[in-house]
Amino acid sequence: MSKAKTSSRTAKKDDNTPLMERLPSNVPFAPLVRRPDYQLRFVKFSVPTTIPIEIIIAVVFIGLFFIYMGGFYDLAQDNLSAFGSDKQGNPIVIYPNQLDSQFLVEGMAAGLLMFIGAGGFFLLYYSTQYAYSPKNATVLLVVGIGVVALAWIAIMYMLLTKMGIW
Repeated sequence: MSKAKTSSRTAKKDDNTPLMERLPSNVPFAPLVRRPDYQLRFVKFSVPTTIPIEIIIAVVFIGLFFIYMGGFYDLAQDNLSAFGSDKQGNPIVIYPNQLDSQFLVEGMAAGLLMFIGAGGFFLLYYSTQYAYSPKNATVLLVVGIGVVALAWIAIMYMLLTKMGIW
């Protein structure tokens, strides 16, 4: 039942009583079902006054990734292509025999590998936080060293392929 029983005749039009309390009590409902007691409220939207820290961190990481992948260099190039092809028409990803030119995908791959390597260094740092749990520290240390080593090997492979040594 409603909290306060008032008939619709006694309720004022400008009164702040909920809608269900302004309805007459003899509204037909099924037997053994009580009248719902809803209070309709206005939905209020507000503009946040501060920028969430997650958005700031995401913008910083996107900016770092843009710098790592050579985004400014790609913007300054006249002929920007995503892939290349060799003499037989096979697609190539790494620009051959020139260190001062790159394809778009090559820069993105190098940037991603550098980001993965930075994540490995983060794991190395994070392993020092587990001084009282040597097992967790050892696992994080080994994984961090492995990630850094794999990222370094992949970047060196790309560089040696680009120079024509490999």
